[in-house]
Parts: sequence; structure tokens; C-alpha cells
Amino acid sequence: MTGLVSRPRRRRGEEGETLIEVLVAVVLIGVAFVTIIGGIGTALISSVTQQKVTSADSVIRSAAEKVVSDPYVSCASSYETPTPPAGYTVAVTIEYWDGVGAFGRSCPTADTGVQRVTLTVHSTGPHPVRDATLEVVKRESMLS
Repeated sequence: MTGLVSRPRRRRGEEGETLIEVLVAVVLIGVAFVTIIGGIGTALISSVTQQKVTSADSVIRSAAEKVVSDPYVSCASSYETPTPPAGYTVAVTIEYWDGVGAFGRSCPTADTGVQRVTLTVHSTGPHPVRDATLEVVKRESMLS
């Protein structure tokens, strides 16, 4: 048996992992790590978005409560709203009942005593959410 090269025999307990097995294990660990980090990132963005939606809802409800509690102003150009927190703006739009069956942007010659006040809250920043809108109908008190 000349010309044959014999490999040294491995002793018990010296079996090792092949390079392919190590590479497959590293790839699987990498995929799991990327998936976990992606999930955490998505959860953080969702949390920030939900916080902004909740804050916008709170801001618009506070503004609506202020508008409802203020006295009726004939042909009002605006109503005062509480100062919103940083990152939010509140817009007030007033429409006037024409007495016939529609609201319009211009105050009728004789104020009918009904106004539709539309409040819009806009958020700014790195993750803005859609604008929140709420309508309030104000009526002139008939109590004298």
C-alpha cells in the first residue's frame, strides 16, 4: 500500500463543526437579530404615533369645551381656544346658519343665532398624524 496517504484518526471527543455549519448558525442568528430589532423599531414608532393621536384628541376636546362654555357672539370671527402644547396648532372655522337650510361662511344680515364651529388640530414634528376635526354647534341663548 504504497502511495496511499493515511489520515490521522481523530480521537474521541475531538469531532468539530464544519465551516458550513458555523456559517449557517451565524446567518440564522443574524436573521433573528434583525427581526427582533425591526419589531422593536416598529413598536416604538407605533407608540409615538398613538401618543400623538391621543394628545391631538385631548387638545381638540379641550378647545371644544372652551368654545361651548364661552358665550355666543353674534357674527363672531373666531372663538378663543386654550393654548395647545408644543407641536400642535388649533384652527377655528365658523359658519353661520342662513335660516333657510344651509350654513355659509359669511354672516347673514340678520344673525339667526346658530353657528357651526369647526375645530381642527394639526400636529407637527418627525411623525405627524392626520389632522383631528370636531364640529360644535353654538346657539344663542333665548334666556333674557
